[in-house]
Amino acid sequence: MTAECEPEQEHEDGRRARRDRNREAVVDAYLDLVREGDMHPNVADVAERSGVSHRSVFRYFADKDELARTAVQRQTAWASSLAAIPVAATAPLDDRIAALVEQRAEMFDRIGAVGRLSRALAGRQPIIAEQLELSRRFFRKQVKVLFERELTALGEPDSGEVLGAIDVLCSFESYDLLRRDQGMSQVRAKRAMARAVRASLG
Repeated sequence: MTAECEPEQEHEDGRRARRDRNREAVVDAYLDLVREGDMHPNVADVAERSGVSHRSVFRYFADKDELARTAVQRQTAWASSLAAIPVAATAPLDDRIAALVEQRAEMFDRIGAVGRLSRALAGRQPIIAEQLELSRRFFRKQVKVLFERELTALGEPDSGEVLGAIDVLCSFESYDLLRRDQGMSQVRAKRAMARAVRASLG
């Protein structure tokens, strides 16, 4: 009986592997189009880029919202590998500021258009909104731990206000404005962020 079932099992495994490959290809194609500037790729373009038929796209994803959500989740998981800030909380202040700014700039430049897409989708996709909220809490905690010494010295309510200001100054939204709205290079944007953080901490 086992020998008879093996060909059927192998066939099923092959179909599953092919489905997984095609699904990944569709997500890759979607992300590529977003990174190239198309914030709302249509299914025809995604199908053509991925090499998967238009009909097959909807076999792998219920609708465009599910495809977009899956793409954003893939990017978010990948970006988490860039989240660490390699500096001790006891390091000199300038070193800590430089490390924070470097990490945020590197991460946000790599996220780029997909970061903007996730914020555009958050209003109608609760899962993405929740992921953004978790990311923002994590980033805020990073700032709090990194500058705990300076924030504690300020006392309340100043420490809470300064923490909030630095959190916003070093957010994706602020960095994206510096890079895209104001046309700054990465070097200038990092310098602007560092100056603003230093000024906030006094």
